[in-house]
Amino acid sequence: MLVSELLVLAALAVGLLPLGVLVLWVWWRRRTDRRRSPLTIELHNLPGEQARQEAERLMESAGDRLIIAMLIGPLVLAGWALQRIDKHLLRFGPVEITLLVIVVAAACWAVWSAGKRLRERWSYLEGISAERATAQALVPLQSKGCVVYHDVPAGGFNLDHVVVGPNAVFMIETKSRRKPATRGKESAAVRFDGEALAFPDWRETKILEQARAQARWLSDRLFRKTGERVPVEAVLALPGWYVTCSVPSPDVHVINPKMCNFMAASKGTSVPEPQRRRIMTAIEECYSHSGV
Repeated sequence: MLVSELLVLAALAVGLLPLGVLVLWVWWRRRTDRRRSPLTIELHNLPGEQARQEAERLMESAGDRLIIAMLIGPLVLAGWALQRIDKHLLRFGPVEITLLVIVVAAACWAVWSAGKRLRERWSYLEGISAERATAQALVPLQSKGCVVYHDVPAGGFNLDHVVVGPNAVFMIETKSRRKPATRGKESAAVRFDGEALAFPDWRETKILEQARAQARWLSDRLFRKTGERVPVEAVLALPGWYVTCSVPSPDVHVINPKMCNFMAASKGTSVPEPQRRRIMTAIEECYSHSGV
């Protein structure tokens, strides 16, 4: 009887251990990652936001129950069957070892894959919050004559925000970067020297290159669609960060999105209204033609 009980426990362990490891990993990651969200503002609700949150809660609840439904049958059946196996017929040979290796390998892969997707999901959720914070900061520009677009399809990628101002078009890439665990002004400061971003604990250049490339893409598209050249300026928005720039005229505006009023400033040559309408039409076509 002891052998059968051990086999039942082994079957339960094989079924539940991967899930337990994943739960422990999530708990450990949350306890050890002391970095702070960069956002310091309350995000406004989007249309239907409370209904969306309730729908997401119900989906997560349904997922929990589906996991139970998938596991309970095989585990109970395994326990029932093992209780009725003659222990004298039980053996542990090459076939059993092979099956055990396959099961353990599959469980390890499942835990690793689930953990990877959870990290990606957390990253996307932080990115969504950052984009909402930027979109919220851009709202006042609309009362100053600017036209604001969000999440513009661009053929394989997207432009987080596009602002059509009086004198230029601004392509805005938003990035979320978590702050260090330490407090104080220095922990929330990022410096831009025209070449790289100096955060408190690291330096970055790739997100600047991404902003430049996307601004070029938008400039080329507007030229193809309107036949007219229009200034497209690259902007990198870092919600929640205190940004300083040491160069007078950088090719990328690195800003906290609260400091976006310069996009509505009337300086230099204004874009004629007929050309502005052609620009807006070209941008709006991206939504219906996937940016091609």
